[in-house]
Amino acid sequence: MVAFESLIERDVILLLEFSRGVQSYQEQPERIVYSDGQTMREYYPDFEAQLASGPRVHIEVKPIAKLDSPKIAKKLQQIAMHYAQHRDEHFRVITELDARKEPLHTNLKTLSPLRAKPAASPQAFPVRLHGKPWHVLEASVGRDGLLKQVALGNLVCDLASPLQGDLMVFTAQEAAHDSLYL
Repeated sequence: MVAFESLIERDVILLLEFSRGVQSYQEQPERIVYSDGQTMREYYPDFEAQLASGPRVHIEVKPIAKLDSPKIAKKLQQIAMHYAQHRDEHFRVITELDARKEPLHTNLKTLSPLRAKPAASPQAFPVRLHGKPWHVLEASVGRDGLLKQVALGNLVCDLASPLQGDLMVFTAQEAAHDSLYL
């Protein structure tokens, strides 16, 4: 269970959950002390993501409207400078524009509740599909069965694309990359 303080943070959690390139993540991982040029300040990143490729990323989630505030923009610039000079983690600001890109956002909202529902009977897939178009698999197992297998991570496709038609679907074992939707 991961806590969130805003709907945008909830949407970032979906990105983290479904990014195969994210090994693990947590909310507000640690206190960061940085200088604003005159005073030492405290900052708690909203999330930390451990990437499968090695680096850790600290994520700050902000509504784009707040980035127009000179005070907040200056604070985030100071924090970013602190990370660049003193931290091993990468620092990233994510807005609702990043977290709610379509069709990715709709796909993740569709798939997320399917992870919690128990499967009636597990669908058997060959160890290798060698990539099949969405419509071929949908015709054989049905849309609900296909969505469930993608939600569980047994089947993999580009979730930033519409879940239909010629979208290529692979088994998790044959997926060529670790997607990162951040």
